[in-house]
Amino acid sequence: MSHTTKTFCTICTAFCGFEARVEGDRIVEMVPDAEHPMSRGFSCTKGRQFHHLLTAANRLTSARAGRGDRTREVATEAALDEIAERLAAIREAHGPESIAIYAGNGATFKTTPLPMTHAWLAGLGSHQMYTSLTIDQPAKVIAAGRVGVWAAGTHDFESADVSIMMGNNVVVSGLNVPGAAPGWRPKAIREAKERGLKLIVVDPRRTQTANLADLHLQIKPGEDATLLAGMIRLVLDSGRQDVAFCEEFVDGVDDLRVAVEPFTLEYVAERTGLEAADIETAVDLFVSARRGTVSSGTGPDMGPHGNLAEHLMAALNVLCGRFNRAGEVNETLPVLLPDLPSVAAVVPRDFLPDKLNPDKNTHRSRLHGARQVYQEMPTSTLADEILTPGEGQVRALVVVGGNPVTSWPDRAKTLQALEALDLLVCIDVRETDTVALADYFLPASYGLERLELTAYNDYLYNRPFVQFAEAVVPPPGEAREEWIYLAELARRLGTKVELPGGLLDLDDLPDAGGFFDLLYPEGTTRVGLDEIRRHEGGRVFEQFEGLEVLPKFEGMDDRFQLFGEEVAAEIDTLLGYDSTGGGGEAFTHLLTCRRNGLVYNSMCHELPRSATSNPASLHPDDLAELGAQGGEVVRLVSAHGAIDVQVAADDTLRRGVVSVSHGFGSLLGGERGSDFAGVSELVSTETTVDTISRMPILSALPVRFEVDRKSGRGAGPASEHSTAR
Repeated sequence: MSHTTKTFCTICTAFCGFEARVEGDRIVEMVPDAEHPMSRGFSCTKGRQFHHLLTAANRLTSARAGRGDRTREVATEAALDEIAERLAAIREAHGPESIAIYAGNGATFKTTPLPMTHAWLAGLGSHQMYTSLTIDQPAKVIAAGRVGVWAAGTHDFESADVSIMMGNNVVVSGLNVPGAAPGWRPKAIREAKERGLKLIVVDPRRTQTANLADLHLQIKPGEDATLLAGMIRLVLDSGRQDVAFCEEFVDGVDDLRVAVEPFTLEYVAERTGLEAADIETAVDLFVSARRGTVSSGTGPDMGPHGNLAEHLMAALNVLCGRFNRAGEVNETLPVLLPDLPSVAAVVPRDFLPDKLNPDKNTHRSRLHGARQVYQEMPTSTLADEILTPGEGQVRALVVVGGNPVTSWPDRAKTLQALEALDLLVCIDVRETDTVALADYFLPASYGLERLELTAYNDYLYNRPFVQFAEAVVPPPGEAREEWIYLAELARRLGTKVELPGGLLDLDDLPDAGGFFDLLYPEGTTRVGLDEIRRHEGGRVFEQFEGLEVLPKFEGMDDRFQLFGEEVAAEIDTLLGYDSTGGGGEAFTHLLTCRRNGLVYNSMCHELPRSATSNPASLHPDDLAELGAQGGEVVRLVSAHGAIDVQVAADDTLRRGVVSVSHGFGSLLGGERGSDFAGVSELVSTETTVDTISRMPILSALPVRFEVDRKSGRGAGPASEHSTAR
């Protein structure tokens, strides 16, 4: 029997709406939902192929034990017994903080895994929670905690007169950022331009989004903070900041004014590689508009000065007062948060969610002093935490929906660390390079095989929309949700799991709906789960649209903070930073990250229509100067390692830039050849100027090419893992 069910895609943050066409227990087609209130029939190729992931050749549906050639299928209950026994022994010998969790993108956008992993570790007594956030965009969280959060929300893209998007290719990437074009419907850019929006895109590549821009600033990689500092100086020197707003709500304006004094227009133009007149035009367009914000994607955050870049973006928005004021409308009201009024004020620091509040993120790395961010420890430190003996050494790791071997920086160190663990457990849906190293594997269900809620996007949507989706098909074999495995382990370990709705009954686990009720108990959301469940395909709850922003209440006197010792130190570091890597002419190019629309980081490589290569792209003139042609193999070298890569010409790049996607290099996926550049081998966890989260330099990384002029190939063989140190 066949039928059609409304659902949504959980591969990325766009959460595009779909109609799944089902025959028996098999999805035969994923059709974009033209009636979906947010995506309106839009989807990417990955979403339209989502159902193929459920039956891919690398899908695993039964528990396994043993590494390498000793791998064997095992009954799920027996695997849980053995894992719990080994975890208990490690806890007894080394303490609860010797046990850690890493959660990747395969867990991030599902409803249940992250709340459960945090609760499971808390019950165990460990703070060793790691996710992909801290090797992606921790700067956004750090900036919000330092600068502050406006209770009535930023200007929405749909009502903006101007938008500056930095390193955010929203036409290809589904990333959703408040104030920027929505990843769930990039057509909104063309619609906004038709009504008069001015779009400014800052990117070293003429991306698909930059092609739509009124002004494309083709910046030198890693210089976003330099540009922003110069723009802020131009605003302040000309007195075009929102003076009244700053007087009422902002501290640190004068200190910031002094700090950006070195960033003259001439200095900024030289460092960024931009025309001074274009920088002035960008500032004029931004400050002359009534509404609109500056926002970013991964580009600035993965560079060497991500924290400062995000801080200065926030500062520019604050200086220009780009927030909803009393009497205006805040459209970005989350549905899954308490029904509190929207107030024109800075959120009091004590009222900030624990994840954003720096005062509630007090743990520090025992080795580097790196800080807890978003209630998570920095992932760039985890390999060292595993490899370095002493009190607090991580000895057991549970990986949930992640593939560290291909996604963490420094593949060689990652492999060494994973192999050194006393216990490695993977909860995942598929065979990966990390699963191949695990002592135990537990099969998880995919998003279409379980109840799901658009929880991740709740505070990112620009309308009060939420969607609940029933399981479209049942999970195969022994596959089940991640939270069930963790609950079973907690029961065996004798620990508690406390969720917002109370303690999870480990002796009588609820069904999936009951677990949702514990995550979003009655009275904690604007709309109750029972009401949300009633609306197939999701609903915009109109009663929360068009609500007027109220004046600030008495006692709400917190102010935005634009300056501090950390910011001063980061500006000094920026002024003294050598983008050549300190090697003079040793490095000739800067490696930047690049979004590949056919995959999602290390996921979706097994789809029928997926990436067939991952070349190192550079400008045709750079390729000619190198003496190479597209398709040839050359050696790409950083201060940390070297790989053989296939080069490709790309005239959308500025000269001196090498553009490569992260997330490739899987041995199991057949990506270890030169046609699939695995750039994690070029990246070191030590190449960082970030004193807060030790974010590695993943973009604007100094590199050079080495070519054997006789053969046109890379000079010497590339090693299996990483080479030069």
